[in-house]
Amino acid sequence: MILQDAETAPSRDVSHLRIANLGSGERIIEGAVNVDFYSKRADVRHDLNNFPYPFSNDAFDEIHAWNVIEHLDDVITAMHEIHRIGSDGCLIHIRVPHFRSACLYEDLTHRRGFAWRSFDIFTEEGTIYGDYAHCRFEVVSRQYTPYFIPLLYKALSNFPSMTDNLLSKYIPMASIEFVLRVRKA
Repeated sequence: MILQDAETAPSRDVSHLRIANLGSGERIIEGAVNVDFYSKRADVRHDLNNFPYPFSNDAFDEIHAWNVIEHLDDVITAMHEIHRIGSDGCLIHIRVPHFRSACLYEDLTHRRGFAWRSFDIFTEEGTIYGDYAHCRFEVVSRQYTPYFIPLLYKALSNFPSMTDNLLSKYIPMASIEFVLRVRKA
C-alpha cells in the first residue's frame, strides 16, 4: 500500500500499531509519534541528522519518512537508525524526489535525488553493490508519483530501467514512493 498525504489518506485502524512519522513538519499523523526538529507541533523535537535517534530498538511497527530522507546528510546511517528503531516486519513508507524532478532543485535544502533502485543496496539482491549497508529491508512496493496523468506514471512504474535512464528525460517524474519492510531475522 502506498500511503497518501496525511490529509487525504483513507482512514484505517492503526490503534494496534506503534507508528513514527519522521520529519513530520506540519503533516501530523494522529496516533503516531511525530518527529521533527523545526515543527512546534511535533511530539519529539529531534534533528534526524543526529544519531542515534531517541528511541529504543524495535520501538515501531510502521515508520513514515515522507519528503525527509533527501534532506539528510548521511542516508545510509539514517537507514541504519530506521532499521534499528523498526521492529522485524515494520513497514517503512518513504517518498523522495526523483533525480530528474524540478522539485529536487527548487528546495535548496535537498541534498540528493533518488532513482528506482536507490534503496536496493539494503536488500539481499542489492548486495551486488557491496555489503556496506549492514541492515536488510525488503522492497514491498515502489512507484513513480506524477506531475500529471497518474495512469501514465503507473504504467511507467512497470519499466523502471527504461523510465529512469531514458523516458524521464522527456516525461518529468515528481517523486518516488517506496514501501520497505524491515528484515532482522
